[in-house]
Amino acid sequence: MKKLLADIEAEVKPQIMPYYYCDGPEGEKGKWTHLPSNKAMPADFDPLTIPQSERKDYRYEGPEAIYTFWAKHGPCQVTGCGHRTPIMTSPVMAVKTISVKHWEHTCSKCSGEFHVEEDAARMAPDAPLVVAPDEHPFSVLDKKRGVICPHCGHVEEAAIRVKDGLVIEGTRGQIKLGKGKNKKVELSLLVHPQWLAGSPKQDAEGQPYGGSAQDDVAATTRWDVARAAKIRLLEVRGTLPDEVTCPETKVTFPTDRANKAGNGKFTCTKCGTTQDIIAALRPTEKTAPFGAYAVQGYAPLRDEAGKPYSGRFFAAFDVGHAKQYDASLSEWEARKNDDLKAYWPQSDIPPSLRAMVKDLIANGHGYKQWADMFNPRQLLVHAQLLKAIVNVGNYDWSVREYVLGAFQQYLRNQCLFSFWNPQRDTPEPMFSNSNYHPKLTVVENCVFPALGRGNWASSTEGILEGREWAIHPWEVVSIESLSRRDLVLAEKLSGKSEKVQPGDPVLDVAVHQGSSTDLIQLETGSLDLVITDPPFGDLLQYSELADFFYVWLRLALKSKYPEIFSAEYTPKSLEAVANSFREPEDSNGFYQRLLTQCWREAHRLLKPSGILAFTFHHSEDEPWVAVLESLFDAGYYLEATYPIRSDETKGDNAEFGAQKIEYDIIHVCRKRTEEPKPVSWGRMRREVMADVRQLQAMLENHAKEGLPAADIQVIRRGKALEYFSRHYGKVYVDEGRTISVRDALVGINQLIDEDADKGKEAPPVNAEPMTRQFLRTFGTATEMKRDQLQKFLRGTITTPDDFEQRGWCSEVKKVFTRTAPLDFARDWQGKHKRKLTSDLDQALVLIGACVDGSGINASDTLTNENFKPHIALKPLLEWLQKNGSDQTTRNAASRAVSIFSAWQASQAPKPLQVSLFDDDEEYAK
Repeated sequence: MKKLLADIEAEVKPQIMPYYYCDGPEGEKGKWTHLPSNKAMPADFDPLTIPQSERKDYRYEGPEAIYTFWAKHGPCQVTGCGHRTPIMTSPVMAVKTISVKHWEHTCSKCSGEFHVEEDAARMAPDAPLVVAPDEHPFSVLDKKRGVICPHCGHVEEAAIRVKDGLVIEGTRGQIKLGKGKNKKVELSLLVHPQWLAGSPKQDAEGQPYGGSAQDDVAATTRWDVARAAKIRLLEVRGTLPDEVTCPETKVTFPTDRANKAGNGKFTCTKCGTTQDIIAALRPTEKTAPFGAYAVQGYAPLRDEAGKPYSGRFFAAFDVGHAKQYDASLSEWEARKNDDLKAYWPQSDIPPSLRAMVKDLIANGHGYKQWADMFNPRQLLVHAQLLKAIVNVGNYDWSVREYVLGAFQQYLRNQCLFSFWNPQRDTPEPMFSNSNYHPKLTVVENCVFPALGRGNWASSTEGILEGREWAIHPWEVVSIESLSRRDLVLAEKLSGKSEKVQPGDPVLDVAVHQGSSTDLIQLETGSLDLVITDPPFGDLLQYSELADFFYVWLRLALKSKYPEIFSAEYTPKSLEAVANSFREPEDSNGFYQRLLTQCWREAHRLLKPSGILAFTFHHSEDEPWVAVLESLFDAGYYLEATYPIRSDETKGDNAEFGAQKIEYDIIHVCRKRTEEPKPVSWGRMRREVMADVRQLQAMLENHAKEGLPAADIQVIRRGKALEYFSRHYGKVYVDEGRTISVRDALVGINQLIDEDADKGKEAPPVNAEPMTRQFLRTFGTATEMKRDQLQKFLRGTITTPDDFEQRGWCSEVKKVFTRTAPLDFARDWQGKHKRKLTSDLDQALVLIGACVDGSGINASDTLTNENFKPHIALKPLLEWLQKNGSDQTTRNAASRAVSIFSAWQASQAPKPLQVSLFDDDEEYAK
């Protein structure tokens, strides 16, 4: 594999090097060598003149562009305008804190204090520098002249010596300042308003500008040169002020805003009209034109010399860079339908939920084909890499397939959907969030430099490390966890973790592509273990996102695996996701049916003692309901649940690689081998509480050791779900009425939150979960504001709609008001009492009838032969007698308790019949 990678580099690098070389800061030039003659080319040598067939005869050493920064331009749609405005939220394009060695010094002439700095702390050494007012005075040591006072300009001879550090020749002898200390310097790099002002839609001769994926070479060349001619950068040292003034142009401009005017909008810099980005792009039927404004380069000699910023530097994307880029554009145009025709996707982006509804890339942002997601230089690189992977040298096909893994990773790092992360000072790849959301500013990557995130060199590291791990796998052991088992061993180790080698290399396995609903190649009852990570609702549209990679990979794989890679796109008809574009009528039902069939097929394959294990991301409850229902319907019960902390746990506001702290839950399931036994919700609740209390001591002990509360809640919830799954379909809230998974989860969450209501009288324990949720939420209040109600219900699986649809409250002007019992009772007059089954519905009807002057006889309901009182009816009436929302309700509830008790006592004794609910009343007391 390493040999193939070396051959790929030898094949492709000479071909693309003329498009990535650059000059370094302060006029540094790289070195081009003609290899056959071993002759160094002169300083004015133009590598763009080397014929394609002769490029392999040249080697380049020196500065290279590692990232190129592009900004999307909004074409103004106002009649007579058409101006193109770069859409940027701020002129600040990069920020960095750089360390530099310094010495404190006082000028011998003016007595001014300042820092002498060993080297210039700069991100963009060739850009003009503005020093913020709060920055401490400083002077960069001049290796020839010495120290120059920033206050009065006085010059003192100075040199850095090995033994004494910085030595200054003062008027009274030498001043030895020692080795110096490092300090941090804050730097910000800004794009000048001259470039942010944008450009007209055509040149002075009336020829249109290009820049879009669909534009021709001549138009885009004109555009690139016009944009590059206007570029200026400005570097600011120190805390960034609200306004800065360019020392060269004397233009003063704000540092906190540019041309973006809110979400999805921009303001034309010529006519001042604010317009929607998509509305401006749609009439053009093209992608937005992109204009480059900067490059980040790497100069190895600066790095070797120990300059700040480790050899990296920013530079303006000037006319010279534009000339390079446009030369690659011309080469791509000449080769794309010639020797590279078979190595880039020419298919359209098909209609889909993500492309047409969610992200609007195809019908709004103008990305019609997969190739539109890359600029011509990127396409030229990708096509040559893919061609080399498939054809270069004599290698076994399995080795080439392995390298395709690196190519797939490189695609997401080298496209027009990668963007700059200023906190990391690196690019972020496409699919950092799982969507096709277009970016306003993007970063084009490099190819072969050793420095850079996501380039070809770093993309290949993963496959090499992966192969090494497969042969010699290792796992990470927490030293904190180890200390609980073997304190002596743990004390001998340092750091937070240690790698251990379990000695179980990855073996050959059979891999099949297809639907998990029909695994005909496997025998019934042949498996001990099934492990899966099922899709959750509409959270991720896997196949629609996978097409981005598939359309490239199939070019190399379709001749080897025609049954899998012949189709233009990934198969979607049996994908177990909720997709409203493909299934507009009932996408959630389609998802649940397919998921259930997948579980059933796994059920067929498992041995009677077999285990099914899967993970679930706990932050989403609604998809969890569908997953659990389909799982239980397929004949499984939950054996155990284990919460594990996700890897990306770095704070509340962090994004991408450091998202909010969240948990995955490992679910361990077994096949149900007997019919579930009926149980009342009250009894099950009781058993769960008893079990959780047994766990309480252990949980409290873990809490003292730092186990987060969220982990403890997950453990409790998992324990409750284990019970519920064993009785699935036979958990009754009342005679003849079972509880749904969703309502069970509502009730389980209440069990978990039970401690939160200490000091208040909780609603009856045998009341239905939705009833308890409503009463816990409103308490004794008659109304709640919508935002307050939504906050209270967050994480409970319940929504205000659940209450409103039951008629328990109504919303007017963003305020939810409880339905008065009298209004509720009148609404039930004349309706069939067989449907009056909910515990709270029954309570409200009786209380409403007992309100003074109601005109409703409560006894009529009680004596109706179709009325069956809920087990929780009397406890609810008693609870509302004390906790009703107003005195009228409390008085009426008191009468209702008396009437119900008298009616209950008058009932003739019936033959004893064993009931699931026999002990629920006693328990409720």
